Amino acid sequence: MSDWNVWHEAAKAGFATLASLLTVLLGWFVGQRLTFEWNVRQKRRELQLAATQQFYAAYGEFFVVWKLWNRLDHAGASFEDRRWELHKRSAAAEAIVEGIPVKLSSEPCLSDDQICHLGRFRQAFQLLREVIRENQILPWTSSEQSVYKCFKEVTVEMAALLASDWPKTPPTNERAANQLLTITSDRWAGEWQTQVAGASHS
Repeated sequence: MSDWNVWHEAAKAGFATLASLLTVLLGWFVGQRLTFEWNVRQKRRELQLAATQQFYAAYGEFFVVWKLWNRLDHAGASFEDRRWELHKRSAAAEAIVEGIPVKLSSEPCLSDDQICHLGRFRQAFQLLREVIRENQILPWTSSEQSVYKCFKEVTVEMAALLASDWPKTPPTNERAANQLLTITSDRWAGEWQTQVAGASHS
């Protein structure tokens, strides 16, 4: 076999080895990339589900405390202790709700309507703690009561946001901060405070 043939065969073998190596490296890179993206997506989904579960728990606690407070015997000797206990429970549920807008502001880009719903929900959720503090009842006596219906509507909007598929690219830090500032603004307070006419306990 001539030197040319030897060199030619060696070159073919080298190219074949190089092609195999590049194929392996490319497969490894793509596999690592897909695995990384899947792990990130899975982690975000787990955090999203955890936030949703916390939200449902806070919503359920709101209703429990509301029903207990409206039916609390004010003539009992333990009234103040029970009142303080329910006040703490309402504040704890509210603390969970306060954390949710932070997450929602940093993950998706929210529309003006979504920001409005979240701001109103946050203010509405504070009502329970406020009426307990002021020794009033929460006067939602009918499922058709207008403020109560609004509360349920904004609750559904928040639940839908938590359950939706968030974009891969989150908003910029500036937009996320502006979203949170708008949601937590006191501009939403008047809308709820003017509609709630709590009746003082005797």
